[in-house]
Amino acid sequence: MARRPISVNKQSEMLRLKDLGLKERAIARAIGSSRKTVRKYLTGSQRASVPEVQQLFSWEEVIREHQVNDVSLQLLWDELKDSGKISWSYSYFWKQYQKHCPSSKEVTMIRQHISGERAEIDYCDGIDILDLATGEITRTHLFVGVLCRSRYTYAEFSFTQKSVDFLNSHVRMFNFFGGVPRQLAPDNLKSAVNKAHKYDPDINPAYQRLAHHYNLAVVPARVRTPKDKAIVERSVQIFQKWFYKKVRKRTFTSLLELNKALEDHLVEFNNKKHRILGCSRSEAFLEEKHDLNLLPENEFVIRTHKKATLHHDCHLFFETNYYSAPWEYRGKELDVWGSEKTVEVFFEGKLLSQHARSKGKNKVITNKDHYPAAHKAYLEVTPQYLLDKSKSAGDDIYRLIESLFSGPHPLQHLRRAQGIIALIKKYPQEQLNYACEQALLLNRPYIRFIEAMAKRPPYKSSEIPKREDNPYLRQGDLLTEGETTWTSPTTNYIN
Repeated sequence: MARRPISVNKQSEMLRLKDLGLKERAIARAIGSSRKTVRKYLTGSQRASVPEVQQLFSWEEVIREHQVNDVSLQLLWDELKDSGKISWSYSYFWKQYQKHCPSSKEVTMIRQHISGERAEIDYCDGIDILDLATGEITRTHLFVGVLCRSRYTYAEFSFTQKSVDFLNSHVRMFNFFGGVPRQLAPDNLKSAVNKAHKYDPDINPAYQRLAHHYNLAVVPARVRTPKDKAIVERSVQIFQKWFYKKVRKRTFTSLLELNKALEDHLVEFNNKKHRILGCSRSEAFLEEKHDLNLLPENEFVIRTHKKATLHHDCHLFFETNYYSAPWEYRGKELDVWGSEKTVEVFFEGKLLSQHARSKGKNKVITNKDHYPAAHKAYLEVTPQYLLDKSKSAGDDIYRLIESLFSGPHPLQHLRRAQGIIALIKKYPQEQLNYACEQALLLNRPYIRFIEAMAKRPPYKSSEIPKREDNPYLRQGDLLTEGETTWTSPTTNYIN
């Protein structure tokens, strides 16, 4: 009966001891084998079984691909195995790499995550969507959230990383988990963090409001420290190398279609056996789910936040439109909260105004009660200054500014009056007065109209060039200067 061959490790040890100068008998005692066996391997009859890794591929090339070109060891192992250059397992290949590249070893720490304690959030570039009608390509972003204990993963595509999409992705993630972790670890994007800081980050108010609603803490990762959220970083890499490659030959024409494809693959991803956990993510999640906090009874209403200064015309600008607030707060920085249906304005926590949200652009939504009394507004510093300024610029400019301030709500046209006064420095006084005269005549007191008229000199009859007589025109021959009739050789026509 043939004896079991000596392991690769013992064969390597034989060669090492021989290089040190030991005799066969000493080598046999050191490895616990017979002298005849040692001689057989050392004489070359069995040395072919010892792996000669340098003959098949270059470790220098592997190290360069991994460290310089950022190619993963897993992918390099796949390529070498597919090409027939190695037949090792991945774990043996990894150990050999560590031997040939000892400088790559880093001190690491195994983090123990408490069940239901923490979830990590991250974004990455998504898959492009094709508009069949226009042929336009639209970019997307992939949102990924992972429960740290079970590695249970939620993912979806969105068009932007702005606050509305960011918050909506969180709401759907919590509904997918069926519960809420006690801590979130997002990246430092503006939708989550207004100003990053190692010890005291400034959390976005809209994100902080979501944290209060779901009763959780927001602990952002440190800037340029991906190891603070290593689990979700690894999950993002897996989606980029796995899901993206699976659908690389497909063309998606809508976000709904793209998310439906991702949803199907997400089930497969969570059901795959995890190498470290020893079970699938879905199986591990069954235990962690009981430790999550319950979802709130009331549904979270998405609201975006912005700081805006109230202008002298009692309006502030919020996402393409103007909304009014009480005139007493002009010049102050106010907090504006916008939901899908309403816009609310606060000052130091006090609600100042509430408006129905406009879907248009550059529209002015005004509550007339926010203006001061008409006689008081007319005499205020800013309108009075504009009236004085227009009086020195010309009568027509003054009459137009006066007409803007003579209505029931003078401050409503304050910005327009400021724009007209600003044109004084841009155009000659005569041309601007002519433009204002035309604006009053045609009832078109708009900046664009006034500026268009000011670009052309006023119409004067004395400046009309006299056309020379043309023998080929009957008027040139028969109608002389000062005449009001034109005589034909055969018929007379009276104008």
